[in-house]
Amino acid sequence: MASKGYSGTSFWAKQIGLALVLIMVAAGLIYLEGGSDKPDDAAEKSVSKGLSDFYREFRQSSSAGNSASSEFVVDVERNEDGLDEQLKSRASKHRPVTDAWVGEHKFRSFKAGNTLREVISDYAEKEGMQVVWDLEQDFVIKHHFQVDDTLVGSLTQIASAVDSNFSGDVHAYVCADQRSLVVTARATEFLLEQCAKAN
Repeated sequence: MASKGYSGTSFWAKQIGLALVLIMVAAGLIYLEGGSDKPDDAAEKSVSKGLSDFYREFRQSSSAGNSASSEFVVDVERNEDGLDEQLKSRASKHRPVTDAWVGEHKFRSFKAGNTLREVISDYAEKEGMQVVWDLEQDFVIKHHFQVDDTLVGSLTQIASAVDSNFSGDVHAYVCADQRSLVVTARATEFLLEQCAKAN
């Protein structure tokens, strides 16, 4: 009885054909899944858009007397010593950073339910800095967003986003000798002399 010969070529042709079919099926599934509801990442992660939309809604609803929006605003007690004294006391305790310090450039997440001050303060502490929030109010984050910027750039965007809620212009300052980042609507003499306004 003659034995049937086994062809190595046909074996590999079948294996390659099967692999190609599997790859095409997987690519088709990925294409169908990815295209169905793909969010606009740039719009979702834009701090300016996210914060501006939220605070625009907040201002509109608060002017209409809606008490539901008040749950997103937190009153903040100011330091009894004042901003200048608070910064002066930090100068001798900490080694200064360079005048050009801006922090690491990376994505920073701001999750719903936290306040802006809490989140940016946590990021600052991780980089050896302190945030001095010299505003009467802090804001609860309504929707998660991300910022792709330096720490100083992120703080500047936050100051710009909440600016219209205060009577003065809200700015961020970098105080290198005090290792502090300041968000305030009041530019004091010490702040103007010892710190640099963030751009």
